[in-house]
Amino acid sequence: MSSNEMSRNLFSYSDRKLNFAGIDLNQLPEVQDYSEPFIIYKKSLITERIKWVKSWQKLHQLHFAVKANFHPHILKLFLDHQCGLDVVSGGELRAGIEVGFKPQDFIFSGVGKTKHELEFAIDLGIYQINVESPSELRRIAEISRARNKKVAIGLRVNPLIDTPTHPYISTALKDSKFGIDLQDVPECLEVFKNNQQITFKCLSFHIGSQILEPQVFRETVDKMKVYFLDLKKNHSTLDRMDIGGGLGIDYKDHNIAHDFSRWMHLIGEYDQALTGFNADIVSELGRFMVARSGVFISQVQYIKNKNMLVLDLGMNNNMRPSLYQAHHHFYNLVKHTDHQKKYSLVGPICESSDVFHKSFELFETQENDLLVMADCGAYVRSMASEYNLKNMAREIFID
Repeated sequence: MSSNEMSRNLFSYSDRKLNFAGIDLNQLPEVQDYSEPFIIYKKSLITERIKWVKSWQKLHQLHFAVKANFHPHILKLFLDHQCGLDVVSGGELRAGIEVGFKPQDFIFSGVGKTKHELEFAIDLGIYQINVESPSELRRIAEISRARNKKVAIGLRVNPLIDTPTHPYISTALKDSKFGIDLQDVPECLEVFKNNQQITFKCLSFHIGSQILEPQVFRETVDKMKVYFLDLKKNHSTLDRMDIGGGLGIDYKDHNIAHDFSRWMHLIGEYDQALTGFNADIVSELGRFMVARSGVFISQVQYIKNKNMLVLDLGMNNNMRPSLYQAHHHFYNLVKHTDHQKKYSLVGPICESSDVFHKSFELFETQENDLLVMADCGAYVRSMASEYNLKNMAREIFID
């Protein structure tokens, strides 16, 4: 599939009405009978990306990061395309099992796995547990010995790469709560030496989220490849490298061709870094797979001070802007005029941080107008809450 074939904008206007991925949103019954904020997902946007990623010849398996979106309909798409899952809790593991994934489809990541969660994963016999501290590895060794179960282990090691992303979603620096610092790896290797039930299968790393510069991924692989080969000398069971995820999207640009080009650039960097390297490569993409697929529909309740739009959509629905100043683009569902105006966009929640934009350009907007928030397929519904006892948003799926 070429970049030209993929070239299209997700949003466009026809007869002053907004189209999203070829859908006239105004024709949807839920829009015509609007009552409260809801999300619309376009499933074909996800399956398209699964095909992009699975066409990479060096990739052994894609494990979708469930934390990005755990809706069963979305998980089922990945199941139907023979993908695995990357989970970070017992709840996510159960969600995958309920949809139909087999134990060997799971990588269990996460920095604070409880004893109960680890027992559940070990009893199932999942594909791999990514360990994030020597203490966690010792706990797994104790459980596996008591249960007489073999466990495949990945060591998530911090490559000490400073990534061009928000500090809250950068995960690979020294003293990060995530991963194992290099100086602590020998302690883990000693645990392997003394416990035959656990097997060192994988070197894992994840440098952060929402990264737009593919070059940094190559730098990381170049560094960790050397470390992998050094470890392999004394650990013949080591035959996988988990390159994590982290590839982002430009939340201000909705041309799919640019996403495809970014992906092709990334695998070009990976291919160069992995030339002659013999190991099963697994990836844990999340945001890049699903973010574009969802849009939030909301309504302007009031206009204050001439340019403040008070929405019924708030930080309870989408925590990202208030949590780490994330940008989400808004579109008018209907253009009344071609005149544009700068507005502040705020939510209804009783917190001063419930602000989406302080100065954002929209077509001239009226009270009761509907707005569309873009790129809500990842880390939106999965981070939502019932704060202020607001309803959890409905989710509607379109093929």
